[in-house]
Amino acid sequence: MARSPDEKKLVRRILEGDAEAFRPLVRTYQSPVYHLALRILRNRDDAEDAAQDVFVKVFRKLRSYDDRYALKSWILRITHNHCIDQLRKRKHKMLSLDEPFARGDGETEWELPDPDAVDPLEAALDSELKAILASAIERLSPNLQAAITLRHVEGLRYDEIADVLGIPLGTVKVRIFRAREELARLLGSRLGRNKTRGKEKPDSGGSRK
Repeated sequence: MARSPDEKKLVRRILEGDAEAFRPLVRTYQSPVYHLALRILRNRDDAEDAAQDVFVKVFRKLRSYDDRYALKSWILRITHNHCIDQLRKRKHKMLSLDEPFARGDGETEWELPDPDAVDPLEAALDSELKAILASAIERLSPNLQAAITLRHVEGLRYDEIADVLGIPLGTVKVRIFRAREELARLLGSRLGRNKTRGKEKPDSGGSRK
């Protein structure tokens, strides 16, 4: 995907020495950068620090940006590589695709658009489903989390995800398939337990006084 005319102007202004032009670029991409960092590092403070470091790198490397590729994909690839480097420096072992992840202390917000004009019951159910979805995503391995986040939160195409993660297109498809499969299993199990808890236990012996 080629960059938009607005992005083209913005990049040109930055390269010509207009430091103020970098601010709108940061505003545009700070959310996807932060959320991808959070998915990899699993810590809010670390993700915020990583996001700041990423934009410093973006500023320094902007002259090497190839405009045949989407600017967003290029920035997210820098984000991914930086976060992986941070994990290696901390000597954190990345989990395999098949190894479950135990959720840490911090909670992660899963941002989804709120529907307009819903009644209180629908809003409560929507909020509960978001919490269940967030919990399920947190249990995915880092590889699966990154793939599913780039696809369904950031809206990247499969080829863009492959470029961001530096992996073959086929691997992207496998990871997204496995993430969806695992989420379906986790969500089905969780929703099933909720339904069971919501049902009243039948009174087989009549009321007792």
